[in-house]
Amino acid sequence: MKKKYTTMDIASLLNMSRTTVSKALNNHPEVPEHTKRLVLETALNLGYKKFLDTKLGQLNVQISSIRRKADTKTIAFLIKSSINIFQHGFWGDVLRGVEEASRQHGYQLVFNFLTEEDLQQGRVPETITKLKPEGIVLAGITRRELAKSLVELHIPFVLIDGYLEPRQNEVLCDSVMMENEQSVYELTNHLLAHHHRRIGFIGDVNDCKSFMERWTGFKRAMFEAGLPVRQEYCLIHPSPENYFKLIEFSEKLDAMKQLPSAFVCANDLIAFQLIHYLEARGLRIPEDVSVTGFDYMRHHADMTPVQVRLATAEVNGGEIGSRAFEQLLWRGQHPERPFETVRISTRIIGGETVGFAGSNE
Repeated sequence: MKKKYTTMDIASLLNMSRTTVSKALNNHPEVPEHTKRLVLETALNLGYKKFLDTKLGQLNVQISSIRRKADTKTIAFLIKSSINIFQHGFWGDVLRGVEEASRQHGYQLVFNFLTEEDLQQGRVPETITKLKPEGIVLAGITRRELAKSLVELHIPFVLIDGYLEPRQNEVLCDSVMMENEQSVYELTNHLLAHHHRRIGFIGDVNDCKSFMERWTGFKRAMFEAGLPVRQEYCLIHPSPENYFKLIEFSEKLDAMKQLPSAFVCANDLIAFQLIHYLEARGLRIPEDVSVTGFDYMRHHADMTPVQVRLATAEVNGGEIGSRAFEQLLWRGQHPERPFETVRISTRIIGGETVGFAGSNE
């Protein structure tokens, strides 16, 4: 069932007060025009209340009528419709980073959700073809079909994350990514230092370049420790929801003859789902099983604060968003230069979910 977004959701996404959002939606004179436009566009894209029955084409036309001025410079932000930007706090932080950097440089931001069908067909939103923005940020959209369609429009675009397709070496755009491989390498070594030897990995490594790099960091740490990567402890194959939902991997965990003493998870969302599963089986974290994540998620899907201090890699989504915008500006000034991949460093957090392995290790 489609989520009905509220003014609180919009306020959380845009880092505004609920009062400001309400005033903007009601065209209050105290609210600056650029703030009204940003709030209204966000409400339109989310399908807020009275916009719930608005078709995507109508929605884009409304945005275009709001936006288009001769002197307006626009940046577009595209993200998969399957991503709940409130549940995945990282992407909300990224969007805020792009928006703040855009505003500081005199650009306005418009964003769209793309369906899986859009991505498969390489279908560019009407917002892009009508507005012809100065640049585009692709947030976690790793389908080459869409990238190829954007190349044909001759609009600079930057991908946050990286596309991952076997036997494809063609680079189509700049990318901004967090440091993945070394971060998970260090997290795995943190487990090894606590005497863990039976360690599993959970994450759809075919979903995106970031997850594949995290898998590589895990394997490198195990190789250097002289330990085998035991496939019976790992869930890495393609999954519809990328193991973000417990139902996707609980049966696979049930089928394991023996659980490993520790799991490395591709992100915090998977890690918290795993912890929920383990505790439901009567296992203690970290006394019985240790768990690491990635991203430093601070809130659950219902926006309640995370109580467990997870061992993880902290990623600054706001910095990644602002850096993506800066890369767009640079690309506009240097269109002939080779494409680049920019890496943003992370910080390892020891947390409370890693303990020493038991004597049966």
